[in-house]
Formats: sequence, C-alpha cells, structure tokens
Amino acid sequence: MNIVEVTAYRIFGNLVDKKVNNNKYIDIKHQLRKAVIPVPVVQYVSLAYFYSLITGLVIGSIGFYASLVVFSDTGALFVFKDLLPNWIEAYALELMACVQGILIFLIGFYTTYFVYLSIPSLKANIRKTSIDQSLIHVTTYLYAMTRGGGLSLFDIFKSLSNHKHIYGTAAEEFGYIVRDMEFFGHDIITALQNAKLRTPSQNFRELIDGLISILSSGGDITAYLKNKTEQYRSVAKTEQQTFLETLGILAESYVSVFVVAPLFLMTILVVLGLLNPTSILIMYLLIYIAVPFGTMVFLILLDTITSDQQKLPETYVTEKSLNVFDDLHVKFSKLDEELIKKIEFQKRITKIKDSLKHPIHLMRGRPSYAFVLSIPVALFYFLNNIIGRYQFDFNIKLVELSTFNIDFATYIDDYIFYSVLIMIVPFIVFHELRAKRISQIEEQIPEFFKKLASINEAGIMLMDAISMTAQSKVGIIHTEIGKMKEDINWGTNLTQALKKFEYRVRTDLTRRIVTTIIKASESTNDVTSVLNIAANDAEVQKQMKNQRSTEMYVYVFIIYMAFFVYLFIVYILTVHFLSSMPSTMGDSVAGMTMVNSINIEEYEMLFFHASMIQGFCSGLVAGQMGNASINSGLKHSIIMIVSSYALFALLI
Repeated sequence: MNIVEVTAYRIFGNLVDKKVNNNKYIDIKHQLRKAVIPVPVVQYVSLAYFYSLITGLVIGSIGFYASLVVFSDTGALFVFKDLLPNWIEAYALELMACVQGILIFLIGFYTTYFVYLSIPSLKANIRKTSIDQSLIHVTTYLYAMTRGGGLSLFDIFKSLSNHKHIYGTAAEEFGYIVRDMEFFGHDIITALQNAKLRTPSQNFRELIDGLISILSSGGDITAYLKNKTEQYRSVAKTEQQTFLETLGILAESYVSVFVVAPLFLMTILVVLGLLNPTSILIMYLLIYIAVPFGTMVFLILLDTITSDQQKLPETYVTEKSLNVFDDLHVKFSKLDEELIKKIEFQKRITKIKDSLKHPIHLMRGRPSYAFVLSIPVALFYFLNNIIGRYQFDFNIKLVELSTFNIDFATYIDDYIFYSVLIMIVPFIVFHELRAKRISQIEEQIPEFFKKLASINEAGIMLMDAISMTAQSKVGIIHTEIGKMKEDINWGTNLTQALKKFEYRVRTDLTRRIVTTIIKASESTNDVTSVLNIAANDAEVQKQMKNQRSTEMYVYVFIIYMAFFVYLFIVYILTVHFLSSMPSTMGDSVAGMTMVNSINIEEYEMLFFHASMIQGFCSGLVAGQMGNASINSGLKHSIIMIVSSYALFALLI
C-alpha cells in the first residue's frame, strides 16, 4: 500500500470495518469482485472517505473565501442587517461565509463519496459489455477445440487464457478458472462455481451453469458448446439489428442538434446583429466552441457504443538462438567486441536505410507514419507563405474584429486550408489502401479456409493442402498464401508459417482463426472439423459486417445531404441576404432605418469558418458511424471542407 492508502486506513479503517461486519457494504464488495479491482472492501471504502474529506475541505475552503469576497463586495447582507441581533451583526459576514463553506463542504464530500463508491459498479458494467461482445468468439474456440479432441477441458481453458489479447475479456474469465485450479487446488466444478459468482455477465453465468450441469451429469460438452455457439450467433444478429436502429436515432439526433440547430441560430443571430452588436459574440461561441466541443462529446458517445472489438496489440517477431553452450563464458578480445558492436550498429543502420528506401511500403503497413513527412511539409508551406509576407497585428477583439484582422484571417485561411490538405491527405490515402486490403482479405478468408477443409477432408495433410490452394487464384490473399507456401518449402513448420501469415495480414478475424487452427493442429489430427468451424465463424462475421456497412451507408448519406443543405443555406445567406443588409449606420431597408450597422466581411468570414468546421466535424461523425473509426471519417471531412472551400472560392 502507498502512503495515501495507509493514511486512509489508519483514519477510517476501524469505522469502516465495523460497518463491513454489519454487512453495510456487501454490494460494494460484490462489485469490486466483479470489476476485478484487487482491493479489500475496507480499504476501498476508507479511501472513499479519505478522498471525500480532502475534496470537501478544499472546495469548502474555496467556497468560504469566495463567500467573504462576494458578500463584502456586493453588500448582500445589508438587506438582513436590521433583522440580526447586535451581537451577531458584527460577525454576520464571517458567519454567512462559514454557512456557505459548510454547505459546499458537504456537497463536495458526499458527491465524491458516492462517485467513488459507484466506480466499481461502472467498471463491472463495462466489463460485462466486453465479456458479452467476446463471448461468441470464445464459445467458437471452445467448440472447435472440443470437436477436434486431443485436449482436456482444463488444457482448453488454459490455451484460451493464453490468448486474452485475441479473445478479449471472456478469455480473462477463463484465466481465473485456470488460476483457481492450477494454484489454489480447486477441482473444475468448484472453479466454475467461483467464476459464476465472480462474473458480472449474465450470459457468461448461463454458459458456466451449463458447463457445470454437463460435467456433473457426464453429458456431451461438444454438443452443448455447438448449441451455445449457434445461440450466441443468433443473439448477436438480433443485437446488431437493435444496435443499428440506435445508430439511426443517433444520426438523426446529430443532424438535428449539430447541423440544423446551429444553422437556425446563425440565421437568427444575423438578423439580431442589426439590433444588437453583441449578438455576434454568440456566433463566435457557437461556431468555434459549441459545434466542435459538442461534436467531440458526440464522437466519444459513438465510440463507446460502436467499438465492438478490442484494439489489436503490437506484434513482434522474436529471434530464437540455440544457446547450447550458454553456461560456458567466452571472453572476447577487444577487437572482437568492437567488431560485434560494428555489426549491431550496421544492422540498425541497414534497417533505417530499408525504411528510407521503401517509405511507401512502410506507410502502407502503418499509415500514421505518413504524418512524419506530411506535418513538417505542411508547417513549412504555411510558415513560408505567412512569415515576412504579411504584417501581424495581434490586437484581436472578440466582439468586433477590426478590418485589418478580418483581412488577416481571410488571408491565412487559404494557407491553413492547403496545409490541412497536405497534412491529412497522405494519411488518408495510405489508411484507405490498408483498409481496402484488410476488407478484401477478410472477404476471402472464409473461402480460403473452406478450400483447406475440403482438401484436408480428402486425406491430404494441411501443409500439402496449403501448397495446393496456393496454385489456385484466391484473390488478393493469393500473394499471402504463396508466401506461406514458400515458407513451408524452405523448411518452416506449419505453426511458424501460419504465425507469419497472421503477422502479415494482421486482422482480428485472421488472428482468431489462425490461433484456433494452430492449437488444433498441435493437439489432434482431425483438423478438418476445426477448419470448417473456423470458416463458418468467419462467414457469419463477414455477413454481419456487410449488413452493418450496408445499413450504415444510409446514415452516412443522410449526414452528407444535411451538410450540403447546410452549405446551400449558407450560400443563400451570404450572397442574397447579407448583400441586402446595411453596412453603415443610418442605411435603411424597405424604408426602415436600422439601429446598428453590420460588417459584411466579418459575417462572410464567420460563415466560411462555420462551413469548414461543420464539414470537418460531420465527416468524423460519418466515419465513426459508417466504419466505427474516426480515421475513416477523415476522407469524409476532406470531401466536405473541399466542397465548402470551392463554394466560397468560386461562387461567393
């Protein structure tokens, strides 16, 4: 324990321990277990009290001093002066500040206390969602392993727990089952019962209940897991339909709140600008703060409900050396040590040279590396066109920009636009190339493994089946199959060849399938059934992904239509409405003298910036909805901001 935990326990430990003994915090205890937070309930509640006390004291003190300042400056207590006794009147200011400080202390204390105690429940719910999402892949793996035979249930659980990075949180739950059996000496029934009590997921609890019943009665585990796999697939399809309907509601909400509403407010504020010059301040807040911040919050909300898979971890290729004489220490001469250092240095230099010679290949594998080149080029372009070519004036007012500052903002707009294009377009190109490649590979993976299964079913070994499949054209994946065949021909064993194939392709679907096949090939000769199961699972995942993409394109189209309607209204306001507005005091429209003049150039600048910001934000939302990726939304953003720029450059 650190010093904070020790201090909290020493102050509040005895008090909390008495309450725990009276079963007051039994729910917190269960939630801590379900959330896998390795802290005793006494310690956790003590920390809740400690943090609440510190927070209450801090904000209570701030509230006390703030009350002193406010009451003394505003004279708010003067109203009650005649109602107070003389002996209180002299200390009325301090007493009122104390009351305010105590109230703020209590608010801060109890707010922090309840928030801190709700964290385990929140984490347990997040864990529940993650388990439910990965459960379909876990049951498929268990079914494939039991169908192939050759492994005990404990060995299957252990192999599954070794691939948590692939099969997600549900695999972690099986890892705890393995821990109970391997280190705590529990039998499999007891370990499963503990897992049933520990998990926050009702679906996982039902799966464990079924396993306990099958093991207790000696039933067919393979048939049970097959039924559960089909059940979870059916449930996944139903849940996806509900999920798509939810996304549809969110898309319509986004269009209403972040596209139509700002446009409506901007129209009203332009008219109000004729009567009240401060209304333009609201436009600044709306365009530069409300829309970007609101979109960011909306994207976070979308990300929490659309991220249906965990981030793939970094994969490394390790080199193994045969240290047969590792216990014999050989003392190298000075010349040999220098030679070894030179060789290692040359290896690193060669690796860097290869990356520099083939930057396209590097960026196709990792599109984010494109920013290493594009950001410096964009900065150079921007600074080269700004520095020395325009006199800077930083006297920028928020409510009313000077003509000079408007000219300056208009001047740099073009260079900012082109700099953004230079910075983002290379990343978009390489990201889309990689995304297209992954999509095509995942489209062809089921067919590839079905061919392997049919060839293997005819009695041909899996290694030979791969070589035969490489001779037929299987689309874009044909190149990777050919490389796998070359690895096998050069003496690489099947496991290593499949791992290299997985590393090159690098998709979550391929990782799950390859992991299943490798484990099955190591434990049994009946790989055909495992291949069929893996191929069917890949086919189901492909169909669900295609269904989602098809239905989401409708909402992406809606966002595009809403944005272009937005541009059309902005065009009407700028060309036809602003041009008829008075630009000087005393001008009249339709025989009526206006109270205030407007700066047409300033409004045109605001409309231009509003269109660019709206286009960039709408594009990100379209990408998150259509492909569950903000990176995929950058191409939509570029299309929209280019459309905005073209509208203002060519027509306005």
